[in-house]
Amino acid sequence: MSENLILSEVDFGADGKQLGYLRLPHSVHRSAYGWIPVPIAVIRNGVGPCALLMAGNHGDEYEGQVILSKLIREIDPAALSGCLIVLPMANFPAAQAGLRTSPVDGGNLNRSFPGSSRGTPTEQIAYYIESVLLDQADYLFDLHSGGSSLVYLPSMLMPWEEGDPRNDERRAVLEAFALPPALFLGRD
Repeated sequence: MSENLILSEVDFGADGKQLGYLRLPHSVHRSAYGWIPVPIAVIRNGVGPCALLMAGNHGDEYEGQVILSKLIREIDPAALSGCLIVLPMANFPAAQAGLRTSPVDGGNLNRSFPGSSRGTPTEQIAYYIESVLLDQADYLFDLHSGGSSLVYLPSMLMPWEEGDPRNDERRAVLEAFALPPALFLGRD
């Protein structure tokens, strides 16, 4: 595994609610030792499953960013058994600019996985999510919307393979979100 250049201000193992940034080194003319901040929250209470919640993969998709920012502010860690890792603006340069892609490197985070530890800023964010955050997560919820160019009905996409013992759990998640349209993605 390549060395990751991103540093985290949060301790993923500590109980309570921690707010901070993932610090992505980014040297530019006005700041030789600059860094790109990627907001992160870790909310943990004891032992239990860990869910990674992401939004702002595309910076112009505001709904998920608003929902996760509100969740961070309002959730009480005592209400959990386990952990939430929350990236409300995963592609922060794009979110800050209100653009689908990053104005720093033109990167589309959704098309950059698994990323590269030494690549463009967008590739480094993808690599960190893939190699550090997903390693800790039992579940991933990546919130998207139509952004400035599309309109989507509320829906959920999830993997589905006949005979998979996790299908019952997937169906329970679908029911918990109360989303009528769902697309199950098989491997066929």
